[in-house]
Amino acid sequence: MAEILPFKAWRYNEFLTEKLLSLSAPLSETIFKQKEAALYQEPYHNFHIASPSDAPPFENIGRRVENWKLDKVIRQDNLPAIYVYYQHFRNKGESRDACRRGFICLIKANDFEDKVILPHEMTVPQAVNFRTNLLQFTDMHTTPTHGMYADEEQLLEHYMDESIKNPIYEVTDANQTRHIVSMIHDQQVVAQFVQALRSKKIYLADGHHRYESTLNYKNTLEKNNPYHTGTEPYNYHLMWLTNTHSSDLGILPTHRMVHQLPEGMTEAEMLEKLAKYFDVSAQDNIQQVLGVAPTENLWRFALICQNKSYLLSLKPESMQEFVLDIPDVIKKLDLSVMHYFIFDRILGFPWGDQFRFLAFSQNYKECIRKVQEGEEQLAILTRKVTFEEIKNVCESGNTMPAKATYFFPKVLGGLVFGSVKQDEF
Repeated sequence: MAEILPFKAWRYNEFLTEKLLSLSAPLSETIFKQKEAALYQEPYHNFHIASPSDAPPFENIGRRVENWKLDKVIRQDNLPAIYVYYQHFRNKGESRDACRRGFICLIKANDFEDKVILPHEMTVPQAVNFRTNLLQFTDMHTTPTHGMYADEEQLLEHYMDESIKNPIYEVTDANQTRHIVSMIHDQQVVAQFVQALRSKKIYLADGHHRYESTLNYKNTLEKNNPYHTGTEPYNYHLMWLTNTHSSDLGILPTHRMVHQLPEGMTEAEMLEKLAKYFDVSAQDNIQQVLGVAPTENLWRFALICQNKSYLLSLKPESMQEFVLDIPDVIKKLDLSVMHYFIFDRILGFPWGDQFRFLAFSQNYKECIRKVQEGEEQLAILTRKVTFEEIKNVCESGNTMPAKATYFFPKVLGGLVFGSVKQDEF
């Protein structure tokens, strides 16, 4: 199934590693424009090649990567390795410490139809095109994607636990997540990793756009290469792989906020319409609502209005009116029920064009605050998607609605870079 390889990473030179925290950030940080601008003030921040603000033209970024190499801002390791990467963190709202254990490697970029690497979310074509151009002009994987595999026997954990005792990096970020990286060079141990993954499917957790950009790049070069063998560097992608049986998944719910009700609709009218599909009850303690796990044919949401909160429980018979022609594995997701009945049927936001009416947050307290302060008119709080739901959707060949999952913490960009040049492979 999955084919992986060790690789010779490009990494920041020793004179910069002492300030690694100021050079690294997850790509998701780019949504915070003010912080993004501050990060670009650091001349060697990884965003300058991973999420450049001056592209297009992409030639600029290609020259920047080459200059970083010539100036020894980054340098390539001498030997191929598996890069063990652990994240120690605490989920928001929880008191328990968590750990995500995995390793960074190159993985053969299989087309989705091959059913080896499986996506669970839809992508935005413009973002994929941007990433494809970036890869084409830099020949560099700048941030690993995050993939998950299932190994109940935990065959590789012993090797990773031993390796991580001798880290090459240890960085604690602003969220108090501790990122630790080590290397495994031993060829016999590396062979164990390669062998263990041969029977595994990979479920994409985070970085769908980056992975699709590699597919685009690979397919273009393959088409133009009459001597294509499948072993060329462009056939591989940089990925961080974590075992679902030994790692905390760190999946957070993504709550929805509505900018404003449709013109002429009052809050009372909205509640009256909701009652057609849902049992609606006023709630004093909304946190209790969030902890309720759904059972079959039961979908629950918390509705936050400015002066009152409600529990919405879908009436079982309402599912008979879910008439969209989409597979059951998608239809039964909480988010699909929310988007169809609340946003499409009741608020009139068209199924395929709802995001312009909505804002998103993983922090339910932020949602409540924004509604109470009038920044957003209302919020719909939901539970997190489970790994079983992700797995079922992946294996069905379908994808969830966009912004269905949020994996926390994100991969810290700037720890390792992977080349797709033949002489650097």
